Amino acid sequence: MRPSRTEKGAQGRLLGRRWWGGIRPLRWRWAVLAVVALGVVLGLGAYGAIRYRLGIDLQAHSCLESSRVFLIDTFAGPEEVIQGDLVAFRAQGLGVPAFEGRLFVKHAAGVPGDWVTVTLAETAINGMPMAQGLALAPALKRDPAGLLRHERVPVEHFWMLGETCGGPQVKDSFSQKLS
Repeated sequence: MRPSRTEKGAQGRLLGRRWWGGIRPLRWRWAVLAVVALGVVLGLGAYGAIRYRLGIDLQAHSCLESSRVFLIDTFAGPEEVIQGDLVAFRAQGLGVPAFEGRLFVKHAAGVPGDWVTVTLAETAINGMPMAQGLALAPALKRDPAGLLRHERVPVEHFWMLGETCGGPQVKDSFSQKLS
């Protein structure tokens, strides 16, 4: 016996229902997967935006020759800083109004407990020469004799050392509390 036309049509519709029935759940699953993936990407992006900042050196002559763009981890605290690390901080109490509150990136040359000796000829940390002269004293209109010292770096402070744009061997330094 041959099936009638209505039976063929019924079979065709039944196959169509099976085909669409299989696609609809797949579309729904892909939509859920896409929403979850978007949530993960946005969540990681928000975390990254809160934790990290980009620091860009816009000077004509970069003072830190190693880089012009810095990824700054805002969650890292002072307890994680070791001697020689590059540290980003906002200047406080330097006695130079133009620097107050500005973002700096410098090397942590001295950590709490280190001895710093500043003379007209050099700056030394624990007796090891780290910088020559007082390059920024004239530019900052400061008397070099007022910068001379022999002191221990206080708790929660670091002795910051940066290269001055005047040349690769010329460096500037100062004590800074990191919070």
